Amino acid sequence: MAGNGVGAVYGNGSMTETHKSPFSVKVGLAQMLRGGVIMDVVNAEQARIAEEAGACAVMALERVPADIRAQGGVARMSDPQLIKEIKQAVTIPVMAKARIGHFVEAQILEAIGIDYVDESEVLTLADEENHINKHNFRIPFVCGCRNLGEALRRIREGAAMIRTKGEAGTGNIIEAVRHVRSVMGDICWIYELQKYTVSTD
Repeated sequence: MAGNGVGAVYGNGSMTETHKSPFSVKVGLAQMLRGGVIMDVVNAEQARIAEEAGACAVMALERVPADIRAQGGVARMSDPQLIKEIKQAVTIPVMAKARIGHFVEAQILEAIGIDYVDESEVLTLADEENHINKHNFRIPFVCGCRNLGEALRRIREGAAMIRTKGEAGTGNIIEAVRHVRSVMGDICWIYELQKYTVSTD
């Protein structure tokens, strides 16, 4: 295991491809999604409708993860065949979720040509201690956070884009608002702090 909560992947190398994209390239790809809407879709027809409606990307899902968990099942990565069908149906980027810490799911998603991986807390956890070492992959990762500390840990692990978590499947946005305020508040606090602590000499 690598230190500080990052799981090493077979000697710190990806099984699917030894070449890695520079972090700046991954961040550049993630920037394409800023200000847009990412729609959850469960089939190719929904993906086409989302693209026509102006979505910047689609998230390929078999079923809504909150429904799977409510029924007592294990929420896993979507079926690769479904993801391929959705990719063939649209020209916009296609995202898919992988379980936290499940690097093999991420390797499968990379191998089938997904554009972005969301290491998602709404799926059943694969590892309670470690997230995926995202530096070992060519494709960018999106990760959730509840505060600035979590955001910085995910970035250290290689996340190219950060989103706030909220409370999945409830429709209650108060948790998402709370997490946004926490992250932005901490950033503002650090910005103000550095004005008084950094020497200008």
